[in-house]
Amino acid sequence: ADDKERVLSAAKDAATRLRSRGYRVELDDREGMRPGAKYYEWERKGVPLRMEMGPRDVENGSVFCARRIGGPKFGLAVDENFEDSVDDVMDKIQQEMYSIAKDRLNDWTKSVSSYEEMKAALASGETGFFLAPWKEDDDNEDKIKEDCKATIRCYPMDNQEDAEDKLCFYSGEPATHMAIFARAY
Repeated sequence: ADDKERVLSAAKDAATRLRSRGYRVELDDREGMRPGAKYYEWERKGVPLRMEMGPRDVENGSVFCARRIGGPKFGLAVDENFEDSVDDVMDKIQQEMYSIAKDRLNDWTKSVSSYEEMKAALASGETGFFLAPWKEDDDNEDKIKEDCKATIRCYPMDNQEDAEDKLCFYSGEPATHMAIFARAY
């Protein structure tokens, strides 16, 4: 009981320090649940950094950390630089997740110049995003949705200048935007 109280007290102190830095912290002190089940639950909820603390960690003045996106587990000192250390770890996680998402978006986006090209790709089972010159027209968008189940996902900000001097891939009229089409699954 003594160890348990020391660990809980140290965990609450660490949580309070992180909350004061603006982090959302959930202290999972539920009993009767295996650690693996707790880890899985928090990973499933999207928690980017899980911290564990036991009697040995309290003695060493540290926490044991696991990143949701993988990599080796590591210790962090719970000292005067604790909050700064967590900031650094969280910044690295955010940068890595952003880079992964950006690469995935680029890998899964295909430029098409005609509606037939997109429709054939979708019919063959190809998935992902299709970047196309588009003349904004709700009726044509509804026709595309009816015909091949694809809808506009967004107008990517960094591609809009590409629409200049292009014709809409569907209507053949001058394009007003570059649009990303995809099917919802």
